[in-house]
Amino acid sequence: MHTEKNIGEAIFGTLFGIDGKSKDNPKARVDQETLCDRPLQNMRHPKGKKNWSKPKAWFNLERGHMREILLWVQNRLMFPDGYAANLKRGASPEKLKIFGLKSHDWHIWLERVMPVMLCGYIPEEEWLVLAELSYLFCVLCAKELSPGMLEDMEQMAPELLCKLEKIFPPGFFNPMQHLILHLPTEARLGALCKTVGAIQRRECRRRFEKNVKINVELKHRWPMHSLPRRRQTS
Repeated sequence: MHTEKNIGEAIFGTLFGIDGKSKDNPKARVDQETLCDRPLQNMRHPKGKKNWSKPKAWFNLERGHMREILLWVQNRLMFPDGYAANLKRGASPEKLKIFGLKSHDWHIWLERVMPVMLCGYIPEEEWLVLAELSYLFCVLCAKELSPGMLEDMEQMAPELLCKLEKIFPPGFFNPMQHLILHLPTEARLGALCKTVGAIQRRECRRRFEKNVKINVELKHRWPMHSLPRRRQTS
């Protein structure tokens, strides 16, 4: 879920051009000019102007489209009771943002909301890649896992990452995005994601509680002033 949160924040911030969250900044465009062959998206220096201009890419949504999407979230989007947080409380069509999203909210957004939200507002080829990303996480976070399906996901993950690299600028990718390659293998080796996470938390909690009990018992049995002190050796 932590991986989903970081990937979801990066996609949403890049599509909506949120300051501090968007991976499509001038530095990313400069790196893109060096590493990629996308001449139409390179930074330009218009004649007679001091500042550089950043050409529009496919993932730069128009303000009218962003407002329509957030109005849909605010007025139409509904979940069953207890399924997810009430996203319409944080949707702000005026500021073109959604506030107050937690890790579980990004989990729901990436797997269920993102393909529906972006359908018709971005090119179909790019939408299919994002829908494939959503499907990958839906399969990995399901209640049941099929060994054959996990083998398909292991072959699908590298291809999906290459497709994303063809779409987004190099600044979009960090170690968290590259974890997509390892998630199907981890699911095959460690079973369900929810079960593995719950077992790890339970073991850590038991270890901490055991140490706390031991320290409390020692404190009650031997107060600090009665404990033997080590002799200082010259």
